[in-house]
Amino acid sequence: MFKLKVHESNGFAYEQLFGQVMQYSRRGFIKIKPYGNQGDRGNDGYEKDDGRYFQVFAPEEVGKSQQAAIKKVAFDFEEKLIPYWGTFCQIKEYFFVFNDKYHGTIIPVESTLAELKIKHKLSVASVYLASHLEDEFLGLETDKIMMIVGGLPDEHSVAGLDYSVVAEVLRHIQNSPVSKSTEGKLVVPDIDEKIIFNGLNTSGHWLKTKQAETWQIDDYFSRNSTFAKQDLRNHLSQLYVESLEDYPEVEGQKNDDLGDIRFAAILEKIAPFTEVPAHNRLKRDVGLVIMAKYFETCDIFKEPKNAVA
Repeated sequence: MFKLKVHESNGFAYEQLFGQVMQYSRRGFIKIKPYGNQGDRGNDGYEKDDGRYFQVFAPEEVGKSQQAAIKKVAFDFEEKLIPYWGTFCQIKEYFFVFNDKYHGTIIPVESTLAELKIKHKLSVASVYLASHLEDEFLGLETDKIMMIVGGLPDEHSVAGLDYSVVAEVLRHIQNSPVSKSTEGKLVVPDIDEKIIFNGLNTSGHWLKTKQAETWQIDDYFSRNSTFAKQDLRNHLSQLYVESLEDYPEVEGQKNDDLGDIRFAAILEKIAPFTEVPAHNRLKRDVGLVIMAKYFETCDIFKEPKNAVA
């Protein structure tokens, strides 16, 4: 629901959303209301005691407004903020609040901010993206979260819909290009040892194959909040714990297939079967990418006993 607000908020609407979140989140944050034909003079809100200023840019179409963003970064700082606010409240930190709608920042904006930092001897000159605002939002108390998103729907009325982070990551990978340069992406050196140690006799080759595609998950997390990253990690870890409980080792019984059974159980929960075979194949393929990522990081399956921490 918060992401929907971000995507639908342009211009002044995003300024309002940003201001509301920041006022709830930071005790010292002061929202600046435009005054007559003078506007806000490059300051949409600041933390006075810290000399920390925020300037919001929220275009309707991010891809078509990159040049406007580049121009606004320096212009608002040097032509508006410094001549007025800089005369009575020292500017130490400057944040360019960019509603990127989870697409990420752009190099010219980063370069311009770096130049401003050096030229004006700032402690910080940085972009502030939608993912940063989401982190701020998710740190609020529940009542304040509800005041921003307007309350949550009845869970029973949306039981058939999947709003989980897993579903979001699945969609992101499905929409990513088939291939991409992955310079520096190497197969984890001890992956074969880990596959053997966990008894993944028939499933292990999938994890090796899909390692080359785990950049898609890193790409997702680079555009989203740290909450999403931790939530998915916790979810995958829990699925592994459940697989151990559902399919335990039984003393005296042959357990050669146990690792593969657990593997299948986790994959089934990530990408449940539907009645459409083609859909199943696509979801399973994407689910394997997620499993490969968290197999690498040891959040699912055990690390060999002789592994170096």
